[in-house]
Amino acid sequence: MSRTLSATRRVALTAVLAAVTLGVAGCGTDTAGETGSSPAATPLTVEDGWVKAVDASEMSPMASMSPSASASPMDMSSASPSGGMDGMDGMDMSMPMTAMFGTLRNTSGSALTVTGGSSPLAGTVELHETVKTDTGALQMQQKQGGFTIPAGGTFVLEPGANHVMLMDLTGPVPNGSQASVTLTTSAGEVTLTVPVRAFSGAEESYAPSPAS
Repeated sequence: MSRTLSATRRVALTAVLAAVTLGVAGCGTDTAGETGSSPAATPLTVEDGWVKAVDASEMSPMASMSPSASASPMDMSSASPSGGMDGMDGMDMSMPMTAMFGTLRNTSGSALTVTGGSSPLAGTVELHETVKTDTGALQMQQKQGGFTIPAGGTFVLEPGANHVMLMDLTGPVPNGSQASVTLTTSAGEVTLTVPVRAFSGAEESYAPSPAS
């Protein structure tokens, strides 16, 4: 009788161990499935990103064209020889606008090109660079071919240089708020959210006139 009970216990113990082993294996399978379904990393991020604040008083075209506004940081253009506000290929730049700055980082393993963008803050979003003209003046122009960022590399956006321009603003851009900008890239669209900051910077413009 004792031998029969021992055999029964051994069979029962073996069954329990088998059940535990199967349970552990099942858990391992579920974990692997969850890992495989995790979303891919964002190919483009921004470090120390920000957008220049624009208050309601700057939303009037006449305010942008006033003599005192020529020294404002919201003046994105250099005055033409005729005195007009056509610092970008003859375009009237008197309408209120702003720009996004910061350091774009390509987190992918291949080169990435930013070709355009959009934002609920603006009717038009363009990629701009600042270049020196034949007369020595610095002026903005649209960046042909976009911004190319090497694999694992960075691309700096800063006042007076490369930047993402937000034009035809839909309204004021309050200091302390958050700005959403979607960039179109060779790896797809990437939406970035950055803080809005007041910026005086000694009253320089985004595309300053040459020093006298």
